[in-house]
Order: sequence, then C-alpha cells, then structure tokens
Amino acid sequence: MRKPILYTLFLFASVSIFFLSCQKEINRKQQPQEEIATVTNGGLQKEHKKIYVNNVVQLYEAINDPANIRGTIVLAPGTYLLSPNYPKGGLLELQLDMSLVGQPGRPELVVIDATNLPASSFTIPPTPGLPAPLPTGVIRMGNGKNSLEWLTLQNDPLHVIRSFVQTDIVATPIAGIRIAHTILKGGGCNIGMSVGNFGATANGRVVELEIEDNEIMDNINPSSSGNGTGIQIVNHRGTNDASVIATLSRNYIHDNKAGLIISNISSQHCTIEIKSYDNRVENNGVGLAIRAGFNESTLSINNSLKFDAYATSVKNNIGSPAPPFSNPACGVFAAGGGSMLLFGLPGAVNDNRLDVSFYGCIIEGNAGNAQILAYGAHSTYPLAAPAGAGNATNIYLHGISANATISATAIFPAEPAGTNTVNVYR
Repeated sequence: MRKPILYTLFLFASVSIFFLSCQKEINRKQQPQEEIATVTNGGLQKEHKKIYVNNVVQLYEAINDPANIRGTIVLAPGTYLLSPNYPKGGLLELQLDMSLVGQPGRPELVVIDATNLPASSFTIPPTPGLPAPLPTGVIRMGNGKNSLEWLTLQNDPLHVIRSFVQTDIVATPIAGIRIAHTILKGGGCNIGMSVGNFGATANGRVVELEIEDNEIMDNINPSSSGNGTGIQIVNHRGTNDASVIATLSRNYIHDNKAGLIISNISSQHCTIEIKSYDNRVENNGVGLAIRAGFNESTLSINNSLKFDAYATSVKNNIGSPAPPFSNPACGVFAAGGGSMLLFGLPGAVNDNRLDVSFYGCIIEGNAGNAQILAYGAHSTYPLAAPAGAGNATNIYLHGISANATISATAIFPAEPAGTNTVNVYR
C-alpha cells in the first residue's frame, strides 16, 4: 500500500511545481515594460531593472526618472529624434549605474539622432569646482558604472555639436564606462567620444574605460578651424591627480579629421594608460595624436601617458579630411609635451613622460616623410620658444611594427639646454 501513496504524493508535487512555474511565466508576460532580474555576484544578490521604451517620450521619462537608478533602458527599434523641449536641454544624462541598450546584434535598428539639439543644450553652467562653462555631449556618462551598447548615434553633417558621448558627470570616485557595438556617425561633431576627466571636480577620480567593437566615423566640424576627432581620451581643464585606464578593442575608426587624440591637457600629476587590441585607425586626416602633456591656458606638469598597441592597424591617414588645428597629416604623432596656437603660450608644459609601444602593428600608407613623428616636446606656437622643459618620449617598436619609418626629434623649436628627450627602441 505504501507505493501507491508515495506515487500519488510525487504526482501531486510535480503538478504543483508545474502550476507554479506556469503562473510565474504568466506574471512575467503581464509586465512587459519593467523586468527585474536577480543575479548572484560574490554571494550577494543584486537587482537589475530593465525598462523597455518604444519612443522618444518614453526614453526621456525613463532616463530622468529617479526610480530607475541602476536600471537598463532597452530601446525598441526606431529613430529617437532628440529635442530641447525635454529636461536638461534634451541631453541624455545616465543616472547611477544606468545603461542604455538597443537591439543585441543589430545596432542599426535603434538610432539616436541629435540633429535638432541647439548649441545652447551643450553648455554646463559654471560651478565652484569649475568656474568656466563646460561644453558637454549628447549622452553624458560617468555616474558609477554606465554603458552604451547596440546603438546607432547620428548627427547631421552641417550641425555642429560638442560631442556625442562625454564622461563628465562626476558623482563617484571611480567611474566605469563601457561603450560597445555602437555605430557613431558624427556628422558635425567636434568629438565623437570625449572620455576622461574634466575639471577640478574630477581631481583624484579614476575613469575605467572599455571601448569595444564600435565603428566611429565622419566626425568633421565643417569649419576649417573646427575639431573633428573620433575618440578623445583626456585629463582636461585643470584636473589634478586623476587617472584614465582604457582598453580599446576591435574598433574601426575612420574618415574623421583625427582618429584618436590622447593627452593630459592643462593638468598636473595625472596618468593615462591605454591598451589597444585589433583596432583599425584608417583614412583619417591624422591617425593618432598623442601628447603626455599639453598646454591650454594653464600649466601641464608631471603627467604620464602610456599607450600599448597590439595588432592595431594605422593606415592611409593622408590628411583628408584635413587634421584639426595644427596636427600634422601623419599616421602617429607622439610628443612628451606640446603647445599650440589658439590654446596657450609655450613654456608651460614641463616634466611629462610619454611611452608608446607597438606590438605587431601595421603602420603604413600614411602621409608625411615618416609613418611616426616623435618629439620630446613640440610647439607650433609662432614663437621661437620650446613647449617646456624636461619632457621625455620613448617609442618601442616590436615585430612588424619595426618596419614603420620614424622621425625622432628631441625638441621643436630648438632648446639649447637639451632637457627634452626622445628615444626609439626596435
């Protein structure tokens, strides 16, 4: 008699579990706009909320709702035409640990268009920590861990804006930024992605960047004196003791005035460390412009910049479109210290160190007498004075990278004291 009783109990339990499972599935389907997923992280339970939006009105509501911190906003296919009639001038400011995601595997299905945002939307008013107005971007990041994935960002070629992405929200001592699987058509953008630390409010902050599998193109301010950079990585505008640690993987950066500009600008005791894997920097006016220290009206002192590239292609950067400002048309421009007309007087960039290493990289077909132009310090200011003193550049060429021709100059213009240095190792 015990076997039938046990069988009946087993059958009842199985039916109950099946019923509960079905009921949970029905409940999930009845809540399409908001989904809670629980994951285990080091033994701790953490909730990740997904908010589904179908149009630009819902996008603005979701991104500005304080209840959506740590949420992932998932955009349905379509074009989201941004407007200044919404809060924050129509910009998209990511809250704490917030992510913005399109359709996985199909970045072309979700388009965020900035063409209708006026110049007035892109200025942050002065604050005690930042006494001058700060130009900002369409999508503002930097609040804890923020990410963008599977999107297309576009802008009209005649519409000038500061940037599409900018990491200038300073709310946490460490900012984790991920930008992946995104197509960025800059149009009149001065800078496609402007990432790093900006101003004294970011003193001591660490920005950890992951930029992966993106296509970044056509950032061309139509003005002959305008910018047009695909990716800018900086410690900028009086930032001190701050760091940027970045990994760039499998990005295709092309047809910009400059592919990448990387520098500590008017900062002190700051560091930038970048690893580049399998990136293609091609058909820009200048491929890479890297300066450990650069002067923009205030001193740039005791900064360091380390750039390690693995299997990265720097090809056919031949000056079209014309590079911004006084950057030369070339594959790689590298200087420990730099100054330039329009930004700041020479003599204010001191004791900065640049280390650039290429491992198995193809650097060819670029404009100029050499594929790499390397300087201890370099100034294009129309004065016969060096950018500064004590700046050092070291270039390391490994494997096929050693095939690249290089022009190495300790200082331009001349510095009789000889404090600026450049070294090349093959």
